Amino acid sequence: MFMSGVVIIGAGPGIGLSVARRFAREGWSVAVVARSEVKLTAVAESLAGVPVFARAADSTDETALRSALDAVSERIGVPDVVVYNAAVIRADLPGELSVAGHQDAWAVNVVGAITAAAHVAPAMARRGSGSFIITGGMPEPKPAYVSLSLGKAGVRALVGLLDEQYGPAGVHVATVTVDGPVAPGTAFDPDDIAEHYWRLHTQPRHRWEREVVHSTHGRARAAEEAGADSIVADLVGAWQTAFDDRRWSDIVSLFAEDAVFQGLTPSLLVGPAEISAYYHAVPNGFRATAKVLHATALGDGIVAGFADATFTTPTSEPRPIRLSIIAQRIADRWLIRQYHAAALS
Repeated sequence: MFMSGVVIIGAGPGIGLSVARRFAREGWSVAVVARSEVKLTAVAESLAGVPVFARAADSTDETALRSALDAVSERIGVPDVVVYNAAVIRADLPGELSVAGHQDAWAVNVVGAITAAAHVAPAMARRGSGSFIITGGMPEPKPAYVSLSLGKAGVRALVGLLDEQYGPAGVHVATVTVDGPVAPGTAFDPDDIAEHYWRLHTQPRHRWEREVVHSTHGRARAAEEAGADSIVADLVGAWQTAFDDRRWSDIVSLFAEDAVFQGLTPSLLVGPAEISAYYHAVPNGFRATAKVLHATALGDGIVAGFADATFTTPTSEPRPIRLSIIAQRIADRWLIRQYHAAALS
């Protein structure tokens, strides 16, 4: 049985490494692909304590890239998330770059993403789930960056095409558009940007976004900018997905260390250990659907919301409940501080 897995194509010391860390923090398997063995080694060493599967491949070499993705699937299974992060970033004015230079940039910025999507998205679609996320940029074209502007416009168009092709089958295709130079400690800190990738993957299907733009106010956190409704919907959606897959550790990771939890048993629970024991006692065959009813901000970094949820038993008996949660932004994450479930007649 494979764990949840993410593969990052174009892994390097910036966004690629931060995305790897973000998913590894959730207990995911991590695979990285890059042209440079030096970069792969540096990324693996920076993820000390995290098992990393690394394969060298040039994203413009179709045979090598497909082979690398096959090797990843053999090791971690069909990826749950593929992040295409490869790009050629350079300044060039109109007419300054040769035809070959434009072709090389286009091959990295766009064609490699097409190759990767064509190789993994059909398997995701057959499974009925998965995310294919491309790192974008240049929300507005700039004459000082012609090849990059064209490439990122191509990425935006490609995301739309892939969404039409694979979205109906359950594959979330999106782009994280980074509108500035990536550097730690700035508004474009790669750790902040990495939050977008996790949030996109955990979004409930009815709230899928095709593009998230990280601009100069990016450190305000994407989820908070989206408003209380989206924050609660993201948490409830992640809870539902993990519940259906019986990924109890993923559910527990949604709660703060001192979270107060009232489930459908009489006991009032506090903290991860007790919450984990509660979910491990759930019989096999239960599934859940949930819909957010209302959410509101209670103050800076605190939101509350209500959702209707229905548990379906192994014998298809529906058990409707009302969920109430209070969540708080702690460090870089929104975590549930209080959870209450009440049965509905």
